[in-house]
Amino acid sequence: MKFVVYGFIFCAISLYGEIIAGVGMRVNGHAITLYEISALQKQLRISKQEAIDMLINERLKDDEIERFKISVDDFKVDEEISILAANANLTKEQLFAKVAKEGTSLQEYRTQIKKSLQARELMQRILASNISISSEEELLKYYSKHKKEFLIPKEVQVVRYLAQDEHLLQEAIASPKQNISGVQKFDESIILSSLTPQIAQVFIHTPNHEFTPVLTTGGNGFVSFYIKNRLGESLLPFEEAKPLVSQKIMMQKEQSIIADHFNKIRSSANITTLRE
Repeated sequence: MKFVVYGFIFCAISLYGEIIAGVGMRVNGHAITLYEISALQKQLRISKQEAIDMLINERLKDDEIERFKISVDDFKVDEEISILAANANLTKEQLFAKVAKEGTSLQEYRTQIKKSLQARELMQRILASNISISSEEELLKYYSKHKKEFLIPKEVQVVRYLAQDEHLLQEAIASPKQNISGVQKFDESIILSSLTPQIAQVFIHTPNHEFTPVLTTGGNGFVSFYIKNRLGESLLPFEEAKPLVSQKIMMQKEQSIIADHFNKIRSSANITTLRE
């Protein structure tokens, strides 16, 4: 009898301690703190429930990484960092300096890269036995139903935003009507046929009145383009569009398979709300 009473007291103390510590939920024993929920809300500008759902999925993903025994060694982390630096036209030292300037330590950055690689491997394993190659009929059906997605402009009118500091550029993108010191703006027209196919895709897939993703320039600067208007749109022929159609269908399938996978896991997970 004493054992039962002591056990009850211990559980009550543990629960009280978690509440004081700010633990809001537990997912299969893993804590989600109220601070995490609030911070994610502010960072992504999403609702509390959306933040909670994302954090629950993150804990479930960690469980799956452990279940699949997915490990990433230091060599793979270094290799990925080298690729990221090269893609940004930076040396590894310049990349580390940029990360440090953003308030992230080298160890924290390496941990983020490791988790990213583990997550990538997990998604590949989930998809490996579920994804199917699209048939010609499936490709044509998607193309016929979504022809607007394959309208290609000959020319795009843009405002080029150029800066040496990515933070300043992001600030200008967030407030495009303001003049931010250190950010230059240029009105110009771009003929898509003059661009490489890879760069042309950026302008094709960015809607009017939105910014392209931030790109690096040859001089270690950063650039983004505000799409004002498209001129001379024409429908990309099916044969030329097939690789793009296949990519779009594949992305839809992947998203559906991964969502179904985690929905099934979540339905049987032990999720406990301690404090709201």
